[in-house]
Amino acid sequence: MSGDPTALIEKADKKAQPGSKLASWFSGGNGERYEEAAELYKQAANIYRIQKDGRSAGQTFEKAAACQEKCDEKDDAANTYVEAFKSYKQSDPQDAVRVLEKAISQFTLRGQFRRAANHQMELGELFEKELDDPSRAIDSFNTAGDWYFQDQAEALSNKAFLRVADLAGLHGEYARAVENFDRVAKQSLNNNLTKWGLKEHFLKAGLCRIADQDTVSAERAMEEYVEWEPNFATTREYHLLREVLEAVKNGDQEALAKAAYEFDQFSKLDKWKTDLLMRIKDQISSAEDDLL
Repeated sequence: MSGDPTALIEKADKKAQPGSKLASWFSGGNGERYEEAAELYKQAANIYRIQKDGRSAGQTFEKAAACQEKCDEKDDAANTYVEAFKSYKQSDPQDAVRVLEKAISQFTLRGQFRRAANHQMELGELFEKELDDPSRAIDSFNTAGDWYFQDQAEALSNKAFLRVADLAGLHGEYARAVENFDRVAKQSLNNNLTKWGLKEHFLKAGLCRIADQDTVSAERAMEEYVEWEPNFATTREYHLLREVLEAVKNGDQEALAKAAYEFDQFSKLDKWKTDLLMRIKDQISSAEDDLL
């Protein structure tokens, strides 16, 4: 497909104008005109895509979707808004959000919650990585998790709630992070395919509690986690949490650093855990300064 999309758009614009009652009667009605206009707009939008003009492609897909809505082709309109989202995604993230939210609204109104959840995950990615808006990213992932859960897609639901937990923890929403790590852990207790991840969820939830300066809650949680999964008491994750707790209670930065180093020799500390451990270390340092 190649050529000048403007001629197609001009033709589509004329089709999209409501005709007189007599003209509509002879031509099959305005519905047919809108359908034809939508197809022309889509052809033009795809040419813009080939030309790597994402903004023009997105705008033209939007025109196509508007025509599809006018002739009550709701499913087609939702799919076309998704195409507009793909076009806007690289160059105009705010517009990408706007049109994808329109598509999601259409999907939910028609009971297509699995598809809506998939696109909520995409929204979350956009808010997190392109728009630097962790709050809206967290809300998007959480909504996706709820919709997956309602659709009995447990694995997808847990994946979404873990995104909520990770982001919430990184941005200081520790209670929300703990809630979601614990939620996924409970869902995984009796599932042999996901049970292996329990020690990771327990460790992250524990670090969030400690970072939230609630050592009492962290102690109780560790006891509870061992009740849920007795083998947790034998893991490196459990021992790291125990050593971090003792270091915090004793105000011992060196002990914390040693515990982190020893853990890292066997199980590499990722950026998330390193970030939380650094915050906990800074809290110990601040407490020492307050005593001076």
